[in-house]
Amino acid sequence: MLTPTQQNALRDAVRALMPLAAEIFSEVRTASLDEEGVTRPAWSAEDQAAADILLRAGRDLGLATRADDIGNTYASLPGRAGPGTAVLTGSHLDSVARGGNFDGLAGAVAGVIALAALRRAGLQPGCELTAMGIRCEESVWFGIAYIGARLSVGAMDRPEFDGLRRLDSGRSLAAHMAEVGLSADDIWRRDGPEISAAGTKAFLELHIEQGPLLIERAVPLAVATAVRGNLRYGDAVCYGAYQHSAAAPRRLRQDAVLAVTELLQRLEALWHEIEDNDDPSAVFTVGKLFTDPDHHALTKVPGECRFSLNFGSTVQATLERMANAVATLTAEIAARRRVRFALGDAVGSPPTPLDPGIRANLSASAKRLSIPCVEFATVGHDASVFARAGIPAAVLLVRNGEGSHNPRESMDMEDFQLGVQVLAATMIDLANS
Repeated sequence: MLTPTQQNALRDAVRALMPLAAEIFSEVRTASLDEEGVTRPAWSAEDQAAADILLRAGRDLGLATRADDIGNTYASLPGRAGPGTAVLTGSHLDSVARGGNFDGLAGAVAGVIALAALRRAGLQPGCELTAMGIRCEESVWFGIAYIGARLSVGAMDRPEFDGLRRLDSGRSLAAHMAEVGLSADDIWRRDGPEISAAGTKAFLELHIEQGPLLIERAVPLAVATAVRGNLRYGDAVCYGAYQHSAAAPRRLRQDAVLAVTELLQRLEALWHEIEDNDDPSAVFTVGKLFTDPDHHALTKVPGECRFSLNFGSTVQATLERMANAVATLTAEIAARRRVRFALGDAVGSPPTPLDPGIRANLSASAKRLSIPCVEFATVGHDASVFARAGIPAAVLLVRNGEGSHNPRESMDMEDFQLGVQVLAATMIDLANS
């Protein structure tokens, strides 16, 4: 635990590095500007620029830097015990298309700044501290999330890797890696994974909050209790029959839109019931809902409606309950309304508890630094991959206006500064314990 004098030295060092952090954010933004917001596709010139900027910043700050065969970046502060076990932090470098600049990048920059602040404050950790910039967390590029993190802990095999195609280009993951100077074959030439539970004491991820809770509560930071799991039907369709709107009576209609909207209303009612009585972490989203513009018309009963379903929860039983409800309701509505539902394959991930000890350590660091901090569940982050690999993991959320996955992300640098202080203090406490 840091002494009050050390806490003050760390606070001053973090504050002094904030102009540099702002410069890094600005430089990465400039390298990935789009018509609106920023776009950093996984293994592209844009996210490679972010990786290069982060590595250069780490070197300039006196940290040891390198990149692995996956393209993940590392900046390290040596510990008194020498090489061996490390405490890791970091987040992802890619963004969604036309997204904001802080989603992921805030955590990658925070790690480098935290380690540099500890070095500037003269605080040598008991074991090595390492800040990562992780490739491809966003599922929009290859259809699955956390690819860089999964590869780093050995949680993806070669057949799955070889089957991945980037959704916007149709080209393989290996081909996109080659464009930024990486050989996919090198990943599997290693004796073992880049990161293992045996060599890692903890993984901490600073990330902007992607919802409005910290804004609502007027608090700068939160410690995440768990990462929500999810259940998703990404390309569901209801097939009915196109009919004349004035000629078909209700009893003979096969209205795809009304069938889907009934399904959605009943699922929303179930969500309210679950959230109010059993599981406040439950969420339900219909991100896509549309008819075919080549066939729909004001005077037609709609014969086709496409939609998506996305359920989230920190409780696996809630996800199973929603899956059972989808199956039951679609069968009942289809029979009564004489339509057909084609939901496609459900995909998702289980809820991931976050380490209670590290959560307590983060909260204690915030308290000692007199920084307000609360707790609640969060959405999917790279930390969940490290947790599933047996590495104690936690997530520190920083207040951010306007949500994320849009150009209006508005994390305040003063809040970021507070988050870096808590991150750095917790990392050195873990390294010294």
